[in-house]
Amino acid sequence: MIEDGSTSIGIEQMSLEQLKIISNNFTQEIRNANAGEKTSLAFIIHDLSPSPIVKDGETFQSLVIGGSVGKIATLKKNEKTIQILDKKEKPLSFQTEAEFFDFINNGLPDNINALALNFAYALKPVFDNGMLDGFLLAFSKEGKLRGLIGKQIGREIENHVFEKRNKKIKVAVANDTVCLLTSGLIKFREEELAGGIVGTGLNFGFFLNKNKLVNLESADFNNFSQSASGKKVDENSSQPSASLFEKETAGAYLYKHFNHILKETGINYPSIASTEELDRVSRANVLRVSEIAQSLLKRSAQLVACQIAGITTFKKRSMIFNMEGSLFWKGKNYKETVEKTVKELVPEYKIDFVEIENSAILGAAKLIS
Repeated sequence: MIEDGSTSIGIEQMSLEQLKIISNNFTQEIRNANAGEKTSLAFIIHDLSPSPIVKDGETFQSLVIGGSVGKIATLKKNEKTIQILDKKEKPLSFQTEAEFFDFINNGLPDNINALALNFAYALKPVFDNGMLDGFLLAFSKEGKLRGLIGKQIGREIENHVFEKRNKKIKVAVANDTVCLLTSGLIKFREEELAGGIVGTGLNFGFFLNKNKLVNLESADFNNFSQSASGKKVDENSSQPSASLFEKETAGAYLYKHFNHILKETGINYPSIASTEELDRVSRANVLRVSEIAQSLLKRSAQLVACQIAGITTFKKRSMIFNMEGSLFWKGKNYKETVEKTVKELVPEYKIDFVEIENSAILGAAKLIS
């Protein structure tokens, strides 16, 4: 375990040496997982189609389903480019399996024969009929669509459309982390590409080779020392001992660290209810309080940099990280702290961070194009 140095405001600050140990531990877990050993990383491997499913000039559909609002786009493959012809958002109001299938079927134009689905839920990947698909592992705490759990989503959609319309279509499915990664293929080569989500949650993925990528589920990485506030946040969570790295870094939890530290240090300041509020506090000039917020954001960014540096060390090359998440892009000094820390951890490599427009739509599209 790595002991942290505590400050007067109750937040453990880490030395560069401590950060290097965490980063090296992360690299080693990736290596071990890649060798088939059990680690804290799920290391979920996905196989991609070796050749495009849609033909040049063909029109197809991309769907993004997750949260309360979905995205529907019509696209056209033109040799090496993908053109978005139309896109719109729709509320996701379905409550049952039947309503889910009707939502997809009713939004499918007659001239579309291929569909790519960015499905932002836990999936067990399967390569079937030349395409990536997935079995639904879980859906939501509210219990919606329980009838889909354990089913192969793409195949079920294909069967439903055929039963309703006597129409054969091809459907590829992947979750949001995978689609974030594949969206980078619009501009970059797979060997230099990684994807990262640093917002409400946290995760990273990267390509192992041209047709194989890995979703690390890096929220679960645990070969590091929890902070004192992190231990308390974990104890009070719905799933203690799970997602320990995420609980130290992600937006769903950072504000809870803040509230705990205020309570422990006896500072008279109102509790906050989101990490967006934490960011606002960090930009204010409230004695000790703003310093706590700034220190929490800094510590989170440094830890995230450990995973980025760890992936880069595993890949042994300069990398481009396609990033998503308001914490990473909008948090006070967050991206700058990540960049600075990564340079200190892996000075021999160049790391660039990019944000690709319409990544959710285009990432799904790249599953079949």
